[in-house]
Amino acid sequence: MRPLLLLAISSVLLGCQFSKKEIHTTTGFLEINGSQVYYKTMGQGEPLVIVHGGPVMDHSYLLPHLEELAKDYQLIFYDQRACGQSSVEVQVATMNLNGFVEDIEQIRQALKLEKINLLGHSWGGLLAMKYGIKYPENLNHLILSNSIAPSVADWQLEGGRVSERATNKDREDRQAIMESGALQTVNPSKAIEKLLRISFRPQMYDTTNLSKLKLFVPQDYMQRSQVFGLLGPDLTDFDLYSDLKKTTCPTLIIYGSEEPAASLHAERMTNSFPNGQLSIIQKSGHFPFVENEKQFFADIRSFLEK
Repeated sequence: MRPLLLLAISSVLLGCQFSKKEIHTTTGFLEINGSQVYYKTMGQGEPLVIVHGGPVMDHSYLLPHLEELAKDYQLIFYDQRACGQSSVEVQVATMNLNGFVEDIEQIRQALKLEKINLLGHSWGGLLAMKYGIKYPENLNHLILSNSIAPSVADWQLEGGRVSERATNKDREDRQAIMESGALQTVNPSKAIEKLLRISFRPQMYDTTNLSKLKLFVPQDYMQRSQVFGLLGPDLTDFDLYSDLKKTTCPTLIIYGSEEPAASLHAERMTNSFPNGQLSIIQKSGHFPFVENEKQFFADIRSFLEK
């Protein structure tokens, strides 16, 4: 290769290297309600606290997708108590919805944040809603992405519709894993991950997009799942619709076009907030940041920049 051509190529490569914006990341643990809670911050700017779905999952399935927002915001991820890299030890008395709301508030205080933007996905949306009801003065914006419905009745109705979408293959694949004995081994992580992916199939617009979703299943997943069983009483009877009016900040409700929630309760939910705004992400199911990231991030940025 001629020297001048080699020099030109090297200059282009170096230019690309230095033009890429570096995302500053920090990690650590916080002592919260008797647990060591893992957290990760990414980027700089207005704080955006992100509450992952589950229960029992952790923040990692949201990455690298949500890194897009770290270009302009300081993202604060955390693994909920008994999830992911957080310790499995918990204070039993605080293993309820109010306890998980207080976790968010303790994280805000521990990281010395003032008003925050809050984004909750799926199960995390329920926690974010309850935080907005209790601490509206601490929020600039609230984003509820593919959230659990505000009431048990609507949540169960949606769950029924999702179950109806399961195919014979979904049921056969699930049964095969259940009968294989893989869940009774010392490390059932792979089998549990397969079960999770099967459960997500009816929630996707295009099931091939599941390959883009990274899932972390710890070896002690079953033990952690049992800890979350303490939440059972709180999840059998709740209706937040009348209380949503207490959340006065601008609120963005996001659902995928293929989610039953988009036609079942999305509008009622949006209208229950004083400053609610609904975004239906086209060609998407429960994970729009995977299936239609272009519209998902465009809608969020437009909302936060208002």
